[in-house]
Amino acid sequence: MKVLRITVVFLLLWSWTVNAQQSDTAQNTIGISAQWYPAGFIPTGNLEHFLNEKESIVFRLGFNSTDRRDFSDENDSEEGEGFGGSLGFRKHFPLGKGKIIAGLNTDIWSLNIDWTDTINGSPASGSTYILVVQPWLEGGYFLPIKNTKTLLGITLGFGREINAITSGDEVAQGFIGSVSLQYQFAL
Repeated sequence: MKVLRITVVFLLLWSWTVNAQQSDTAQNTIGISAQWYPAGFIPTGNLEHFLNEKESIVFRLGFNSTDRRDFSDENDSEEGEGFGGSLGFRKHFPLGKGKIIAGLNTDIWSLNIDWTDTINGSPASGSTYILVVQPWLEGGYFLPIKNTKTLLGITLGFGREINAITSGDEVAQGFIGSVSLQYQFAL
């Protein structure tokens, strides 16, 4: 079943790449990003499909590694990791040699969280599976690298982590801020 899903996603992304190369206004970029938030790090591979010169859809696939230290109201410590992805919409506004972007994204992360806590004076630990839905807003600036088809960008994000599915004891969720560095190559 996983192979079928990956194949369908690949074919869909490939068809958008072919269609974008045949259009004067639409294009695609592929790239990587490194996103930091107070309790973790998310490296991703990205595809941005332009609907027109000012609007695009962004797809990200990546890995989320978190160490919530003492941020959690639920436990003394929480650490975990897992895979997921993102779907987003961006508006582009030319400014100087680059462009400002404003976007709305929704991430979904499948995470396994190991936690420790003190319950009634006794140490306790466990593992919890969560499916996190994370809507967030982003804003940033992208600058083209001279004489290349590449862009470098920095974005700031603000959103909310929502534990949509929890298997095990409760773990933290709440508001989140992030900063992301992005490298894109136009196809």
